[in-house]
Order: sequence, then C-alpha cells, then structure tokens
Amino acid sequence: ARGRGRLDTATVRVIERNLRIIDRAIRGAQSALAADPANSYLNLHLAQEMRRKLELLRQAATLAGARS
Repeated sequence: ARGRGRLDTATVRVIERNLRIIDRAIRGAQSALAADPANSYLNLHLAQEMRRKLELLRQAATLAGARS
C-alpha cells in the first residue's frame, strides 16, 4: 500500500484484483487442507498459490520502485 500512489490506478486495480483471486485460492486450499491435511496435491497447491502471491507482490514493489 505504501507505493500505491506511484502506480497508475489501472495498474493498482489489476494488482488488487489478482491479489483477491490469489487470496481466494489460498483460503480455498487452506479450508480443503483442514479437512484433508495429508493431501499432497492440496499442500502443493497451497504452496504454489503462496508463491504466486509473493511474486505478484514483488512485481508490484518493483514497479512502484521504478516509478519513484
């Protein structure tokens, strides 16, 4: 949120929309894992979604830093 003012509003909207999608996938995987904690697919899916979120946040930070 700190670098948000450095990005144009369209970019911020895309990033926020993608974060909502990823967060929804993370919550779904966490919920499914609560019911089936030994499920290796769900564990991998959760890890993948968390990596996707981290990468998106890194890209957003890079974009914000490039515009400062």
